[in-house]
Amino acid sequence: MEALMDDLVEEILLRLPPGDPSSLAHAAVVCRRWCRIISDRGFRRRFVRRHPAPPVLGLLANLRDGDIDDHNDFDFVARFVPATPFCPRFPDHRDWCALDASHGRVLLTTTPWGSDLEVWDPVTDVLWELAPLPRHLHDPFSWNATVLCADHGACDHLDCHLGHFVVVFLDSDTGTMRVHLYLSEAAAWSPPMYGPQSTVHGVETLPTALVGNALYFLIDATQSILECDLVTMNMSVIPLPLEHFVDFAVLTTMEDGQLGFARIVGSRLLLWSMETGPEGHAGWSKLRVLVLQTLLPADAFPISDDYVGFAHGVGAFFVPTEDRQSIFSIDLNSGWVRNEDCGDGQTHGVVPYTSFYTPGTDLLSS
Repeated sequence: MEALMDDLVEEILLRLPPGDPSSLAHAAVVCRRWCRIISDRGFRRRFVRRHPAPPVLGLLANLRDGDIDDHNDFDFVARFVPATPFCPRFPDHRDWCALDASHGRVLLTTTPWGSDLEVWDPVTDVLWELAPLPRHLHDPFSWNATVLCADHGACDHLDCHLGHFVVVFLDSDTGTMRVHLYLSEAAAWSPPMYGPQSTVHGVETLPTALVGNALYFLIDATQSILECDLVTMNMSVIPLPLEHFVDFAVLTTMEDGQLGFARIVGSRLLLWSMETGPEGHAGWSKLRVLVLQTLLPADAFPISDDYVGFAHGVGAFFVPTEDRQSIFSIDLNSGWVRNEDCGDGQTHGVVPYTSFYTPGTDLLSS
């Protein structure tokens, strides 16, 4: 009878919304039985299987406030904007900018025009200050970076917030593409690994995409993609279709595990998916066209064609208005649209934050 009751309780707990990280922690303090069930690692694996994609807990909005025309008289802030009941204790990181987020961590850099880096876990509010960049990178000309779980190929990402991470730093200087890895376990940067030689490649400071063991960066004014194999560290350049020339694109991931990208042209959001031909060459097919007038309210227009965000695994886009005072989220699966309240200031980029982590479960299991 006790085992039957455990099964019934577990079925109820598995249905708690993943969008509120505190819901399981609150349930665990109801009684010892519930605490034992929730703290079991097998339960958490089943919870993830029931909810295959980590929920969007919020987004990091990179805001500028003040006299935008006077570069000495405005403030930068990376602000966590909640999409669920969860919100960090300290949502604002003043004089910092969010670059990217994955596996429950956010990569921050100093602003304006800095290259100091920090990694932040919004759920635990733990902040890691990275060692300074190698001497030849103290003032990089064109660069981007992202943070990943150090064991991304084998980790289930249930508790990897407790483990080590790696920061992948890509820069371009005098026609050379270079990658450095920062390993949190060693608290040090690796020697450079060199990519394609070109006088054209410039690195865009836009969120990356991870597909399997391949990490993708936008380069060449968003007209090409750099693919970096994280196992072999081989790098190659993939051109994007030039049907429309715009200054912005956002990398996406498809439900079938393929890489994609999207662009806003006029009032349409165009989605492409990458296809690999019989000889291994990458090609692109137009997957979908979203007519934004049918999705967004009238006061959302005109919209901006830059600083679009995408939540990998969830299928949600974040589209700014032209005055950058508002951000609208669009869920491709449900068609649900919401105006995200980012507070005062102009939005210059958003980084969606997704995580499965439930605060306190590591303490409960001990």
